[in-house]
Amino acid sequence: MPSRHHPYPRDDDRERITRARQEAEALFTPKRQITEEASDSPPADQSARKPRVLPTSPTVPIRHEEVEAPASSQQQTGPEIPRSQFARIRALVKYGMRPPQVAELYGVAAGAVQSILRKA
Repeated sequence: MPSRHHPYPRDDDRERITRARQEAEALFTPKRQITEEASDSPPADQSARKPRVLPTSPTVPIRHEEVEAPASSQQQTGPEIPRSQFARIRALVKYGMRPPQVAELYGVAAGAVQSILRKA
């Protein structure tokens, strides 16, 4: 049974492999771009490059106002919060959300969240 694969590449195969290797290496070598600025000044060290930082300045001043929910919304009976969510609600309040914000998140009255927090 003759084997089609030769243990040693023929000359034309060796030439093709060498050319393919050179072309692949050429893809990954850094290309130098010559500009007028670069020719006048010495090449800058890449590690000395400053990181690009975008400025952040709010155009509108941030106001932190606490908005009280109307008394009528606290007495509304809205959708019930499942008991499985009580621990999550306590965690949200513990880590910075106000009860009215949590109530808005769940679509319930603020009084429902307050009662969950009192039960803890």
